[in-house]
Amino acid sequence: MPPLITYNNGNETEPSNLDRFFSIENTSSLWPAETLDNEDFLEKLVFSIARKPKSLITHLQRIYFCFHKNLNEQLFAAIVDFMVILNKRGQEISWRMLTGAKSRLSPDQFKTLNDYLKDDFADANLLLGNQYSIFTRGLIGIFNLVQQVETTKAQGYDPLAIARDHIEYSQLEEAKQVLEKAILKQPTRQDLHHELLELYKLTLDSKGFYKMLAEIAQSGVDTTAGWSQLDTYFKGQNNNE
Repeated sequence: MPPLITYNNGNETEPSNLDRFFSIENTSSLWPAETLDNEDFLEKLVFSIARKPKSLITHLQRIYFCFHKNLNEQLFAAIVDFMVILNKRGQEISWRMLTGAKSRLSPDQFKTLNDYLKDDFADANLLLGNQYSIFTRGLIGIFNLVQQVETTKAQGYDPLAIARDHIEYSQLEEAKQVLEKAILKQPTRQDLHHELLELYKLTLDSKGFYKMLAEIAQSGVDTTAGWSQLDTYFKGQNNNE
């Protein structure tokens, strides 16, 4: 089977167009080689894509990682999210992604993506993903992926900035703890709620979600619509198991 992504480092002969799936000039621009051995790397990639959906290289990293690790369900979700973000732009690369990953997709998954690409009027937002998808129905409209926050001098520091520093280093549990404490102290800050809900969703942390939801209820703070939507999502996950 040909590799999912090939490259030419200047010392090797590049495969023919029939053999390659996607080509880049410098593999280091895709990722450092050691990241393929880092099992937590996929989690960081997913969160990075949620924060910066239009980062093409991060989508490619996620697709290649899932392909390399034989994570077929995650691979399908990665391709779906890629196509949702492209929204009918970049049809050539979308077809090449689908063709290169065909051997790892189920017949139904391949048909779903193939039918979408063939239909010029298909709505990307109606693509059905799975539990690993970020931008398909069930998540769109729940979270603000990018939101500016103004900090005050009186605070001295911003818990959202601290949480994002943890996220940058894949310290997701620490980020959750910072946000959970901050929400109980500053319950009206919607940006904190959005960030924490993103983390619960992307890490499938239903246990942490319901524990925090109970604490918020005990404190008498009103929850946002995002909490009820994620509650529905997790209940749907349990029903499908």
